[in-house]
Amino acid sequence: MKPSQILPCLVGVASGACTQNQHVVRNGTELSLGGEPWRPVGGNAYWLGLDENIVPPPPGEPFDARTNSSYPTRGRITEAMEIIRAMGGTMLRVHTLGSNIGNPLSLLPGNRVINEKAFETMDWVVSEARRHGVRLMVPLVDHYDYYHGGKYNFLRWAGYNLTFAENPEDPLIMEFYYNQSIVTDFKWYIERLLTHVNPLTNLTYAEDPTIFAYESGNELYGDKWGDKNCPTEWVRDIGRFVKDLAPKKLYVDGTYGINADHFAVEEVDIFSDHFYGPDVARLQEGIDLVADAGRTYFAGEYDWTGGSGDDLNEFFQVLRESPIATGDAFWSLFGRNSPNCQQWVNHTDGFTLSYGNPENSPELTSQIQLVRQHLTLVSTGEDIGSDDPLPDVPCV
Repeated sequence: MKPSQILPCLVGVASGACTQNQHVVRNGTELSLGGEPWRPVGGNAYWLGLDENIVPPPPGEPFDARTNSSYPTRGRITEAMEIIRAMGGTMLRVHTLGSNIGNPLSLLPGNRVINEKAFETMDWVVSEARRHGVRLMVPLVDHYDYYHGGKYNFLRWAGYNLTFAENPEDPLIMEFYYNQSIVTDFKWYIERLLTHVNPLTNLTYAEDPTIFAYESGNELYGDKWGDKNCPTEWVRDIGRFVKDLAPKKLYVDGTYGINADHFAVEEVDIFSDHFYGPDVARLQEGIDLVADAGRTYFAGEYDWTGGSGDDLNEFFQVLRESPIATGDAFWSLFGRNSPNCQQWVNHTDGFTLSYGNPENSPELTSQIQLVRQHLTLVSTGEDIGSDDPLPDVPCV
């Protein structure tokens, strides 16, 4: 990092505790920041770079009606940072800072075409995360065919007429990993993403410690659900490419589930799995596998609502007590539709953590309090109790 690029410490942070210019480091099975143990705990806010939930967006804002896509307002982005801090979190996982592909508002609307306008929102996300002391984990591509794009866009650009809705198990899906022309196109995109200079920080995304980890993708697998068939050589190839561009970033294996073959990939710092609902036995099994490999484990998504699966308290206890399980992120965080401070955004998938929403049932509020207790215990060591009132977060 060039001296001219080192930004001052966060307002209100003691000089001895200033770590915003330092990178998260892996030491075997542990992560550290500024020489002290550090745990990435927080939530998923997939929409921060490009949203699908506000129809219509504020007057005059760009909108793609086909995918319901628009750029979130700056107030919504800032509020997300303030909510996750109020909950005791240290990080957010943000799909659309990486997998932002395939529609007119995307960063990559077409193959090898960069939409510079999309960077304006993404740059604000990174700068606000930096200002609030929130670290970011970014998946580079998505397995599915969502509004923010992923594997299927690269496949279609290469001439494969595939959609997830119609071809979820077509063997040609594997061409995303094996077709070297597609791999080269994907690398072209990664390079443009990581070498972009954020004018709000004067840092490239590769240089900025705010983005502490890049993930090979979100819930990647092969041509059969749950097959974990993300080729080892592809995981290694993308990992080396990311590390060459950004040697201080951590690299996360984005395979959906723990594929033990990937333990041979030295570039992988973190292995991850997702839980709908919480599954203590599968969590412990994955942790044990990763421990044997000498790496760190991250629960990248989980159902926090208590509506299915094992007891969330027991799930949290395993995560907190394991020296291998470095952290976790609930699915998924939403706040208000700023500048409309009276409307809360709902993703309608049943897992929306709508912080501060007066329409939340007592049961949901209790679950949010439980999540906040867990995040705070992990990040600070303080047990605030599971019935501690949720701090107010002002509308921005």
